[in-house]
Amino acid sequence: MKPTRRRLAVAALALGALLSIPAAAADARTWIVGATVISPERADDGQRMDVLVEGDRIASVVPAQPPGTARDAPVFDATGLYLLPGLIDSHVHLATIPGFSPVMEYRHPLLAREYRAQLPRSFLRYGYTTVIDLIPTDRAVVDAFLAAPAHPDVHHCGALPVQDGYPSHFAPGVVRKRIFPDYVVEPGAADADHAPQAVVERVRKGGAICIKTFFERGFGRDRNLPVPSAELFGALMKSARAAGMPVLLHASSIEAQRFGVEGGTDIFAHGLWNWGDANASPTLPQPAREVLDRVAGKKIGYMPTLQVIGGLRVLFEPGYFDLPAVRRVVPPSMLEWYRSPAGRWFKDDLAGGASDELMRARLGETLQRGAESTRYLAQKRAFFLFGTDTPSGPTPGNLPGLNGYLEMQRLVAAGVSLRQLLEAATLNNAKAFGLADRVGTIEPGKRANLLLLGRSPLESVEAYDTVRAVWIGGRRLDPAELEAAR
Repeated sequence: MKPTRRRLAVAALALGALLSIPAAAADARTWIVGATVISPERADDGQRMDVLVEGDRIASVVPAQPPGTARDAPVFDATGLYLLPGLIDSHVHLATIPGFSPVMEYRHPLLAREYRAQLPRSFLRYGYTTVIDLIPTDRAVVDAFLAAPAHPDVHHCGALPVQDGYPSHFAPGVVRKRIFPDYVVEPGAADADHAPQAVVERVRKGGAICIKTFFERGFGRDRNLPVPSAELFGALMKSARAAGMPVLLHASSIEAQRFGVEGGTDIFAHGLWNWGDANASPTLPQPAREVLDRVAGKKIGYMPTLQVIGGLRVLFEPGYFDLPAVRRVVPPSMLEWYRSPAGRWFKDDLAGGASDELMRARLGETLQRGAESTRYLAQKRAFFLFGTDTPSGPTPGNLPGLNGYLEMQRLVAAGVSLRQLLEAATLNNAKAFGLADRVGTIEPGKRANLLLLGRSPLESVEAYDTVRAVWIGGRRLDPAELEAAR
């Protein structure tokens, strides 16, 4: 994610904790009856159960509503439908506006305001009741998100780039240290305030539940960026473990993921689509297999994030902005701007004069490498986590909520089973980020973040596009009322 100048300016301020709060007051007591309950801690295909919600919590999950209870609680009839835990997207960037450069945010304040007002609703429309911001750079954006009448629960990581490395290199040098105040330096450096232990403790006190760092040498015009040494990464891992915080590593190449495996990272924040000298290989090269075998064997959390590339490719596919699903998640004014010559700036910049056909082919090759790596891990029963990197940059191909559904489709097409997908987007994410005592399953005591579908997600990935209701902290929301084009 490339930070904008506006976000860079406010990132120097203390972020504070991004607390999870309910969207609004929940009903005091409600029975959800007749649904097939699919909860990922159970290996079955679901059971017909009745669920009692009290306030913002699940109070009871029973085979049948006890006689007489309807008199003292409203009943929501979910007969024939499928109830599962609310989905978790563990890789988002709330401050980034898809399709906007830094200057455009200044030039089009009304569009920016309308997009951000719709943002939490779009996540909820597709069933995402928890999101984790991996590089929070604008406290004002998060505050506005949390002030919305309905919004997902929000958590965040502390972003710890190596000094002058990715993504801090996007910031002008004169303000870089103010914009990325939590950069880390190599052991032995005189800057004690930016030693791993000091920085990890600082972001922990600021409310972060995880640490994200980066092994990225760069791409395009930015190459040969500094990356952490094994010693620095080891010190960071040690400090994070002592603080009880998982470490995510931005890594999409064989070199970077080998570094992360050897350093003991907890989670990879991207899939493996850069095979280096073997990029032209029609099959997964042996060096990639060796790294992925270790990823699967060590049960390292793995986010394939295929839509990072998919969100670029759709810009060169005809009819993308005409899809009804796109109209669901962005305001009409924003969609009109995307279709304008000014709104096509990123597509033109990315292509550099190349034809749509050539760009589809180039990005398709990268997608195929990511899919091959994902397929291999699926066969090895890897510990998948569901994260979308929404948006991965200034591309309108990564739209909130919808991007998650498109990621799901790509994962299943790559060979991830429907059960693996369900677990990744619920229980696995909850476990990996220390949230399993609150969300991820349908059990008494858990937060009442729930998703009701018209079809079983264990029968078809298209089930995730049949949302009938969403509960956030016990409050039921109608998906039709969450759409942008109403």
